[in-house]
Formats: sequence, structure tokens, C-alpha cells
Amino acid sequence: MEENTQEKNLIKKDEKSIFCKIKNFFKQFLHKKETPNTIGQEDTANVKNSNEFKEYIKMTEDEETKLLELQRKYRRGEIGENDLTDEQIDALCNLYDKQIEELKKSIKIKEEKIQEHKNRKQQRTENNNA
Repeated sequence: MEENTQEKNLIKKDEKSIFCKIKNFFKQFLHKKETPNTIGQEDTANVKNSNEFKEYIKMTEDEETKLLELQRKYRRGEIGENDLTDEQIDALCNLYDKQIEELKKSIKIKEEKIQEHKNRKQQRTENNNA
């Protein structure tokens, strides 16, 4: 290695210099290793929580997906009310109610935006006429 540094006029790194000692001190100070027991316990707790969350999301997505697919089949006429159980009918009614509320909110927001646009346009015409 010494030959390589001399050939390229590079400065040889001195591990005993004060700067290297300071750098090593901060590396050791900032990168302290935790005990394996605490790391293992925290990791298993995090993994357990994330797995539970993932399962909850999958279950929720599966229920919503099944319910939406049931809604599509009902709309297409592939299944009728007589083919559905009481629970499925209640779930579909709740889904329709939820969708109706979301549509009402969306319509209200759009109406407010249209009204703001009309007000701005009216103010511009009044300012131009004045």
C-alpha cells in the first residue's frame, strides 16, 4: 500500500492522529450496541404489531372487496334479494348509506366551489364596470 500512495502522491492516513481518535470516539459513542435481549424483545413486539395490523387490513380489505363485488353482482342482476342473507342485505344497505353520504359531501364541496367561482366572476364584472 505504501508503494501505491507514493506513486500517486497520496497522503498516508495516520490512525494515531488526534483527529482519528476524536472521530473514533464519536463513532463508538453514537453507535453503541444494545444488548441482544432488548433488541430481540423490541423486534418481536414490532413484528407482532405489524403482523396484527397487516392481518386487520387484509381482513378489512377482504370484507370490503367481497361487499363491493356483491354490490356489483346485485346491480348487474346476477343475484336477487332472495339470494342474499339478512346480514348481506344489512351490509349492502350500510354500504349504500355510506356511499350516499360520501356523494352528498362531494356534491356540497363542488357546489361551494361553483358558488365561489360565480362570486369571483361577478366581482370582476362589477370592478370592470365601475
